[in-house]
Amino acid sequence: MLLHKLKYFIEVTRQKSFTRAAESLYVSQPALSKQMKQLEEELGFLVFNRSVRGVELTEKGRALYTDLLPLFTKIDQTIHQYLHHDKIRFGSTPFLSSYFLHNYYDKLQYTNFHVTVIKDDSKDLLPLLQAREIDAAIIQGVPSSPQLYSTLLFQDDFLAAVPVSSPLAAYEEITLEQCMSETQIIPPAGPLAKQIQEYRRNRNFKGNILETHYHAMAGFVSLGIGVAYLPEIMVKQIEFKGVVFLPIKDKPLTRNMYLYAVTPSMLEFLLGKFHNNDS
Repeated sequence: MLLHKLKYFIEVTRQKSFTRAAESLYVSQPALSKQMKQLEEELGFLVFNRSVRGVELTEKGRALYTDLLPLFTKIDQTIHQYLHHDKIRFGSTPFLSSYFLHNYYDKLQYTNFHVTVIKDDSKDLLPLLQAREIDAAIIQGVPSSPQLYSTLLFQDDFLAAVPVSSPLAAYEEITLEQCMSETQIIPPAGPLAKQIQEYRRNRNFKGNILETHYHAMAGFVSLGIGVAYLPEIMVKQIEFKGVVFLPIKDKPLTRNMYLYAVTPSMLEFLLGKFHNNDS
């Protein structure tokens, strides 16, 4: 019986009020006060100083709360993981499915999580979220959208994929300007292509460009055709013979990836899954 009293103690501390805690726990305030008195009797010390200003922790009460909070948080997360969840309809891109989501399936396997829609451009998932055809997605470069809930999930820097035959391969770090001495292998459209084109235009670079799909770029680099730019989360999981991946000085090419959901609770739930990974 001590366990539920400790949970009540944590809630009173969070709310800093017996009245608000009682409402949150769906018990009467007298019953909650009685439980806390019994807890103090069992522990052998006071956990609260009660005054007209409200509820304050004693020194021992504060130490107890500090020790208990992470334990009860972990218990709540574990129980929540094994409860039945409604189906989470997740929108993704081929890139995220290949190089990001699979790292978290061990955390998601009990949550009824399903990738139900794949779009080449993550921005095409926004209308589906707004129409409630999917419940959550990861969107590149759009920090917020009306009637949806979002937060920054991760930032991904681009590395230069350089042929081993290129003089650039001897460097540990290169500049974007140095990369421009080689043929540019870029996607036909999208934020990365726009960044490279704008950089070339502003500095009057006139070198060759080869446009191709993301997944083909490293292959062209391995043939010695030119330089490409690939996201770090992808580079960590691939290996191409004949290709060296180099950091670009000052990280001029980067992208922000935002987690979106149709409700605050789903956003918080998925954020916890994506952030609590040991791999």
